[in-house]
Amino acid sequence: MSIQLPTNQVRLTNVAVVRMNRNGKKFEVACYPNKILNYRQGIETDLSEVMQTDRIFTNVSKGQFASSKDLMTAFDTSDQEQVCRIILDKGDIQVSGMERSATLENTAREVANMIATKCVHPVSNRPYTTSQIRDAMKKSEFSVQPTTSRSVKQQFLDCVKAIQDKGILEVQRAKMELAIVLSDPSVAGELVSRLKLEARAVIQPSQHKERVQFLIDPSKYREVDTIAKNIGAALEIMRQIVTQEGDVDVSLELERNTARQQSQSEQKDGMNTIDEDATDEVDELDGDLDAMDLNGSKPYLDSDDDAEVQQVSSRKKNKQAQKKSKKANRREKEETSLRLERMEAEKVRREEREFRLGRQGKSESEAEPGVSTANDASRKSCNTCGGSFTPAGYRVHFRSDWHRYNMQLKMKGIAAIDEKEFLMFDADAFF
Repeated sequence: MSIQLPTNQVRLTNVAVVRMNRNGKKFEVACYPNKILNYRQGIETDLSEVMQTDRIFTNVSKGQFASSKDLMTAFDTSDQEQVCRIILDKGDIQVSGMERSATLENTAREVANMIATKCVHPVSNRPYTTSQIRDAMKKSEFSVQPTTSRSVKQQFLDCVKAIQDKGILEVQRAKMELAIVLSDPSVAGELVSRLKLEARAVIQPSQHKERVQFLIDPSKYREVDTIAKNIGAALEIMRQIVTQEGDVDVSLELERNTARQQSQSEQKDGMNTIDEDATDEVDELDGDLDAMDLNGSKPYLDSDDDAEVQQVSSRKKNKQAQKKSKKANRREKEETSLRLERMEAEKVRREEREFRLGRQGKSESEAEPGVSTANDASRKSCNTCGGSFTPAGYRVHFRSDWHRYNMQLKMKGIAAIDEKEFLMFDADAFF
C-alpha cells in the first residue's frame, strides 16, 4: 500500500513569503529570500528571478491558490504578473529567524566597517580595527536594527554616539579637508574668521592667496557650503577622510601618553584639592557647632545657613559611618586570617605529635617482634622512602626533608636512602 500525498499541497523550501491583506482577504506570493530586497531596491527587475512560482496564494504553506474572482475583487484585475508586482511592492515580508539573524549580523558588520573607515582616535588620528569596533559595540550594548527601519548610515552615527557616551573608546569622526577658491583674495580674512566661528575649521597653510584650505568635521559641511555660496566661491573636496599615515613613531606616542597621563593626574589633583577644601569647611563648621554647644547659646543663623549646616553635618556623619564600616571590614578580615593561621599551625602541631607517637610505637614493635598492634592494617608506607606511617604521619612525611631529598635522588636515577642515613648528614647542604 503506497502513501498518497495531497495533490493540492505544494512543498516549497527556502521560501520567503510576501503577504498582503486587501478587502478582508489574504494574498501571498512565494519568493527567494535573497531577491526581495534586490527587487525593492531596483537591482532585480525580472520576476522569474524573484518569485519561485508565478501563482498567487491565499496560504503558501498549504498550497491554496487565490481565485481570479478574488483577485478581481481586491485588485480590479486578474493579471497574475500585475498583482504580483503590487504585492511585492507593498506587502510585508515574512522571513525566518535564521535569515533575520544573518541579516542583522551583516548590518552589524557594515556598521563596524563604516566606523573603522570614517572614525579615528582623537589624539593619534589613526583608525581603529574592525575587531576593536565590534568589541566596543558589544560593551556599549548597541544593537543593530533592520535596514528597512533605519539605514546603515543612521545606525553608524547612533553607534558612534553610544560608544562615546559609554566611554568605551576614544573615537571621533575623521576630519574632511576642503578648499575654497576665491575670485577676490581681499575677502580671505573675513572668510577665515567665518570658518573658524561657524564651522570650527582648522585652517591649513596655503601658498596661494586666492585659495583657503582647512579641516572640518563632516557634520559642518553644509555650513561651509552655505558660506561658499554666499560669497560666490567654489568649494572643492580635497580629502573626505584625513587620517595619520605611515609607521607609528614610538617616541611621539610615548610623548602623547605622557601628556595624557599628566593631564589626568592634574585633574585628579584638582579634584583632591576641592575635596580637601570641602573637608576644611566641614571641620570649621563642626568647630563652630561645638563652640556653640559649649557656650549653651546659638549664634544667629538664617534659614539658608541653617540648612547648609545641617547638610554639611549629615555629609560628615555619612562619611564617618563609611570610614567605620571600612575599618570594621578590614579588622574582620585580619581577625579571620589570623584565626585560620592559628588553626593551621595547631593542625600541623597535632600531626607532628601523632607522627612522633607513631614512630615510638614502631620502635617498640621492632624491639618486640612477637608483639603486633591493632593499627597495622591502617598504617601506610611511602613508595619512595619506604617505612610505615600512621595516616597523620603519612601526610607529615611528604613535607619532610627526608622525603624531598629522596625525591631528588629518584629524579636523578639514584636509589633512596633510609632516615638514619639521612640524619647522619647535614640536610641544609643537600638543599
